[in-house]
Amino acid sequence: MYSHLPLRNIEINDAFFAPRMLQARTVSIPYMWEALHDRIEGVAPSGCIANFRIAAHEQEGAFTGWWFQDSDLWKWIEGAAYSLSTHPDEKLQNEVDEVIALAGRAQQEDGYLDTYYIINGLENRFTNLRDHHEMYIAGHMFEAAVAYFEATGKKNLLHIACRFADCLDRNFGPEEEKLHGYPGHEEVELGLARLYGATGEKRYLRLAAYFLDQRGTKPLYFEEEARRRGEKPRNMDAKHAYAARNYHQSDIPVREMTAPFGHAVRQCYLLSGMVETGGKTGDETLVDSARRVFRRIISRQMYITGGIGSCHEGESFTFDYDLPPERCYTETCAAISLIMTAIRLNRVKPHAVYGDIVEKALYNGILSGISLDGQKYFYMNPLEVWPERCETRTDVNIDDVRQGWFGCACCPPNILRTLTGLGQYLYTAGERKLYVDQFVSSSLVHDGLGLRLCSGFPWNGNVSMEITQAPADEYTLAVRIPSWAKDTVFSLNGCAVQPEKVDGYAVWERVFSVGDRIDMVFPMQPVCMYASRFVPDYAGQLAVQCGPVIYCAEEVDNGRELWNLCVNPHSLSVTYDPSLLQGVNVIHAEGVRMQGSEALYSENAPAAEPVPVTMVPYYAWGNRGKGEMRVWMHRV
Repeated sequence: MYSHLPLRNIEINDAFFAPRMLQARTVSIPYMWEALHDRIEGVAPSGCIANFRIAAHEQEGAFTGWWFQDSDLWKWIEGAAYSLSTHPDEKLQNEVDEVIALAGRAQQEDGYLDTYYIINGLENRFTNLRDHHEMYIAGHMFEAAVAYFEATGKKNLLHIACRFADCLDRNFGPEEEKLHGYPGHEEVELGLARLYGATGEKRYLRLAAYFLDQRGTKPLYFEEEARRRGEKPRNMDAKHAYAARNYHQSDIPVREMTAPFGHAVRQCYLLSGMVETGGKTGDETLVDSARRVFRRIISRQMYITGGIGSCHEGESFTFDYDLPPERCYTETCAAISLIMTAIRLNRVKPHAVYGDIVEKALYNGILSGISLDGQKYFYMNPLEVWPERCETRTDVNIDDVRQGWFGCACCPPNILRTLTGLGQYLYTAGERKLYVDQFVSSSLVHDGLGLRLCSGFPWNGNVSMEITQAPADEYTLAVRIPSWAKDTVFSLNGCAVQPEKVDGYAVWERVFSVGDRIDMVFPMQPVCMYASRFVPDYAGQLAVQCGPVIYCAEEVDNGRELWNLCVNPHSLSVTYDPSLLQGVNVIHAEGVRMQGSEALYSENAPAAEPVPVTMVPYYAWGNRGKGEMRVWMHRV
């Protein structure tokens, strides 16, 4: 397998992302630390740190929050660890060590660590794998432990994680005396595979493979487990019974999957675990199955923003081409889980399609989940908002403004670990070969190669790469050509060239010298995008894209009743406004507003009034107050 570069080997100085990473370090990390301690007024309480103190017998009280509340802390630690990898901070490291020590005091003698069951009754642990998240929590702990060990060299959390993994290994497996279950919310598979990578302990990788092999086999474990709990079968029709099994991706074995189903985050966490485990064990059937489902997602069930999960009930996939813009769920965590799968598939066999998806989700469906000030969040990311409908209808489960925190706060720390760990999404490294997957200004040193990349993304498509340290022998540089880029121009040391194209990459294979420079121009102009004829929601409509960024119309720029706006697709122009939304490209277009009768129904055809239309990046919507928003617009 290929790998990502160690974060400490990359220095990101990108005009777009560096300020966001700085904000993550200086604003989001301390803000979330306060939220986990319940010290922010006016937001949903977390109870996370209090739960650990109660579990450690250092505080009196009852468990607070969801049964998976512990995972918020582990994701925060993982995000903090990535920050420490590139920006050492003694105060932050002391805070992390302090809370790791607290977790160690709450851990049980046999290694078990889940504050929900420690507080509410250890006799019930591992009795409801379907609904409760013991192994999901464990997976996030394992990922945090590996990240913190790699960042600091400290094994304090790694020791706690290994003790919990040993506990799982003693309780689950093919042996007759063990439980033959698997997690309801996937994540432990990925965590165990990463823990194996850090420790070399083969039992962890075998256990990850066991959970994947066991999933979906008959008889279904979750049904047997429910009977043991004395749970009566729910009286559901066939459609709802099927959906209930699908929710956990437990209806069929993982190698038989051909399409995504169930909870979107769980589905892509499962795919990530399959690729990570299959890559480390050499089991190509796991990787092939994950690749097949991933391809189905991005070709038939992904929103233009990189969001996934079109149904708010179950936060789930539904069926091909069902992509409603307002009733969708498109959880921020789901977009993150999609890029987690993409980068792992790319490390098995690099292909530009994976970088394209990371780019799409990163600039659109993930950044939309956090406000420009770094302190408010969207859980769901709709493509259309009518505030009155959001606030009135119970079947539209959408927030029309970002929130300071959530009772179920999985998204904020997930965004944190994505931004602070951004470096692991930029490059894919092999033996004497480097793939450039994302165009984020940065400098790196790896395998004898020093590279400085300068990029105008996402506002212009000018990219240059300069060799600052040359390997002694022949080396291969492969640069992703974005799927939206047409007529790309390449030059080497000032001379126009046409590099070899392989799997969507422009490839240079040569003996490089210090000072060698590769320049690329990816033409970046606004274009209209149209959906497949199989998607009924967008018939006769268009969306606007410029480079990697998807645009939307907001009420603050265009007035109310955005559904009455129609855009002339041949009138698009772009200008950069440094004073708007921290500096963005703004799309201008000619359009008309349909002026119909105020009567509920009328024989009078609407009149078309010419109006200008202004569109801003989708990720930045909702930062100027509450109002309507649309990505898909009618065309003139």
